[in-house]
Amino acid sequence: MKQLLLCCLLSSMLAACVANKPAVDPAVLAAQEKAAAEKAALEKKIDANMAIDANFIPFDKLSPKLDEVGKGQLLRLLPKLKASKTIIVRGHCYRGDIGNAKAASQARAIEVKTFLTDSGVPESRVTVRYDTDRKTHGVQLIFK
Repeated sequence: MKQLLLCCLLSSMLAACVANKPAVDPAVLAAQEKAAAEKAALEKKIDANMAIDANFIPFDKLSPKLDEVGKGQLLRLLPKLKASKTIIVRGHCYRGDIGNAKAASQARAIEVKTFLTDSGVPESRVTVRYDTDRKTHGVQLIFK
């Protein structure tokens, strides 16, 4: 009899716990769904860049700043880069598109080098170069 009463008491306590479950805020749920969708879109862009050329980090034509897609691509390459003995970071900016292409290509290469060194790649392994002849805008990584 005691076991039956104890079982009833326990089940009523559990039922009370389930009934007092806090409601999920729709705004929080919508924000979580939006963040998940943005992350999925970012991963899709990174996958596309990696499929085209994993070692080329594209930049916007007029920008020397590394975007989130480029950072994601570098993070995927990071294990290989950390294991490499030498890394050449070659910034590209076509001189026909921008007035000071040399400065832009160097700024892009330095931006990537800074990201790599901040991520744990020894600075002594990284060499920065630039190219203003090819009609591309980005950074090419060459590592051995």
